Formats: sequence, structure tokens, C-alpha cells
Amino acid sequence: MALAPKARPPAPPTLNEVFEAEQQLVGLILAEPTIYGRIAAILRDDDWTENLHRGVFEAAGRLAREGRPIRLEAVLPHVSDVAPDGGPADLYLAALAAKVPAPARAEPLAHRLAEAAHARTGPDHLDRDLYAWAYEQAQALRRGQFTALDALNLAEEIEDLGGEIYNRMESALRITLMHLLKWDHQPEKRTRSWHLSIRNGRLDAEDVLGRHPSLQRRLPGALAKAYRRARIDAAGETGLDEDLFPAECPYSFEAIMTRPVPWPPESGES
Repeated sequence: MALAPKARPPAPPTLNEVFEAEQQLVGLILAEPTIYGRIAAILRDDDWTENLHRGVFEAAGRLAREGRPIRLEAVLPHVSDVAPDGGPADLYLAALAAKVPAPARAEPLAHRLAEAAHARTGPDHLDRDLYAWAYEQAQALRRGQFTALDALNLAEEIEDLGGEIYNRMESALRITLMHLLKWDHQPEKRTRSWHLSIRNGRLDAEDVLGRHPSLQRRLPGALAKAYRRARIDAAGETGLDEDLFPAECPYSFEAIMTRPVPWPPESGES
């Protein structure tokens, strides 16, 4: 008697399938907020592969725990201002919310993402030698062996690299802003160290923007985030009340990068 052929396990979802599933789930969360709980019962924050999509899921969870409605306008302050395609996040997310699958698709889509996450972060992933893995992926790319690529993890590593570059720019702006606030609010305590910190922060920001000019479009969001932290840091270092510093950044980007901060102080300055 012939044996029945052994069933093959289902193929893991492709990178594009995972991305599209995330888009549909994000649209459902924003368009049908009551669905969030059904999705959250299946997925964790780390199961998402795209930063903006993950940010929406995390922000929705925060709003749900606080008993606040999950709306696009409530989510936007807590997520990246840039969409995966490089455009504005608000327009991208509004488009996802305007075109969603049937609510009954929420659980199947969430299970699909959970399965992909398990395959991506299972024991083999945790034990991997990152150096050897990166070398193998580079070799496969050079040889055009695309079926050998670990596409989901490769995409995450590339995205993380881009995130590190963005963080360097934001950090340089934060340091510059913190010292400008100190410079303006405690003129009697100005030091050469503050002057040099402003100069070095400007050079670091110039270097990142010079090498990665596409970051220019992310400057408004980066400045807002950098200033929020700079304000806290300046209050801590000066001992002044945080409320003494403007709630919104008082400097234009040009002023941040070029306003004179003379040292030694010019005549008439303390």
C-alpha cells in the first residue's frame, strides 16, 4: 500500500506579505479601535517589523490602558513622523485607516505576523553568530542568491542602521540645544566648555546631514524631539526650574547652527 505523501509545512510569509499584513492591522487599529484588544491578545510589541507600525501598536496600547480613545490624532505625537516610504506619517496612516479589510480578518492577520515573528526570533536566531550571518547575507546578495536571504531579519538590520544614523543627528542637535539654553539662561556662568560643546555639536550635526542629506526632511521632527530632551537636561545642569525654559524650541535651525557664541565673551558681556 502506497504511503500518502508527507505534507509540507506552510512556507513562511515573505517580507512583502508581512509588511502588507502590518499595514492592514494598523489600518484596522486606527479605523476600528475596539479591534485593538483582539490583536493585542495575539501580538507583542516586538512582533512588528516596521518602526512606525510598531509605534502605532504601542501607542494604541498606551491609550487603551489610560482609557482614552484610539484615534489618529492621539497616536501621532507618539510615533515617528516619517512613513516607510519617506513621506509624512500622518498622510500614510490616514490612508491605511481609510482602506481596511473586514474586521474578521484581524485575528488571521495577527496570527500570520506572530508566526513570522516566531520564525524570525526563534532559538536559531538567538544563537546566531551575527558576524557570520552578515557575511553570509552579503555573499548571497553579491551572487544574486535571493532565495537564500534571511529577508525579514536583513530588513530589520538595515532599518536599525538607518535608525542609528538618525539618532546621531538627534543627539548632536540635543547637545547643541542644551548648551544654547544654558548659554542664554545663565550668561554669568558661560564657560569655554559650553562654547566648545556648541561648536562640536554643530559640527557633528553638519557631518551627519552632509553624509546623509535625505535626513533634511526629518529635521522638524528631530528638532522637536531633541529640544524636549535638551530642555530637561538644561534644567538639570543649571538647577533652574524647567518651566523657565520655553515649552517649544525658540531657535530656528539656522540659529542653532550658526548663531555666534563668542568666546572669550565680547566687550559688555559677562
